[in-house]
Amino acid sequence: MSEPAASNSSAETNYRDALLQIVNTPMLSQCVYVAAKLGIADLLKDGPKNSDELAAATQVHTRSLYRILRALAGFGIFAEDEGQRFALNAMAEPLRSDLPGSVRGWTIVRSEDFVWQPWGQILHALQTGESAFLHVYGQDSWDYIAEHPEVSAIFDDAMRSVSALKFKAVAEAYDFSGVDTIVDVGGGNGGLMTAILTSNPHMTGILAELPHVVEGARKNIDAAGLSDRCSCVGIDMLEAVPEGADAYVMANVIQGCDDDHAVRTLGNCRRAMKEGGRVLVVEMLIPGPNKPHLSKLIDIEMLIMTDGGRERTRQEYEALYEGAELRVTRVVPTDSPWSIVEGVAS
Repeated sequence: MSEPAASNSSAETNYRDALLQIVNTPMLSQCVYVAAKLGIADLLKDGPKNSDELAAATQVHTRSLYRILRALAGFGIFAEDEGQRFALNAMAEPLRSDLPGSVRGWTIVRSEDFVWQPWGQILHALQTGESAFLHVYGQDSWDYIAEHPEVSAIFDDAMRSVSALKFKAVAEAYDFSGVDTIVDVGGGNGGLMTAILTSNPHMTGILAELPHVVEGARKNIDAAGLSDRCSCVGIDMLEAVPEGADAYVMANVIQGCDDDHAVRTLGNCRRAMKEGGRVLVVEMLIPGPNKPHLSKLIDIEMLIMTDGGRERTRQEYEALYEGAELRVTRVVPTDSPWSIVEGVAS
């Protein structure tokens, strides 16, 4: 009779240890943040260095830096040799800033004060339903980012680092052969438009963004050699979007909206598009119960950082589309956590 009890005790220990590993993850992520912020991976790309060399290059305290890197190496991020020298390994390589698919920008933004402090007020969001960001900073997160250039630069770099592979996946997954003109509503820095137009040389585009964002997008479109095929215009998507296109795409736009604003934005696209046009929403879709997915964590991010934004299930997107006189025709998966929700006029 004692053997099952011992087995149960062992299982309980395993579950407890697994839970504690999750609970302790913020400590590890803060250490990764330090390495990313200091550019340690870039300093190691030509070969191993000791903490004295790295501390001198980054102007930090030598022993403290050693302790951080020792901890990271213990979890497989960087590698430490017997001489206390550190080197890049497969896990640390994506922290290099000069590689396609770099996660350095995203790693940094996750632990900057304007993200970290609102997450520390998650209980306030649960108790009140109010954005934790609004509680901490007294204003909407998008307004705060727009008013603080240094924060905007960090945020933009993070979006570039996490979006490059996503945009490539979207351009490869969707068949744009029947689309001549596309409008990217809330097109950010132009990454998605660049990926789509590069993959589809028959197409032209209009990138529509807030006036304070669109100039940066225009520079990126020009740098990509696409200025003859893509114009950039400043808009308020809640008021109107450019008219007459075959398709309207929005990537990570609807997630930041409550239902009313989402329907309003989708409705503006519905009214602006050509007859037979389509609306393409690029978002993560929440799967069913007990299925792990990044969308379920980003949904909490929306709870904390926005006023009413959230991730949604397919059924919830169908309801939004219906409210905008659209009909979901299909959901196209991509080689990433994001999907493309396609809709036409109902």
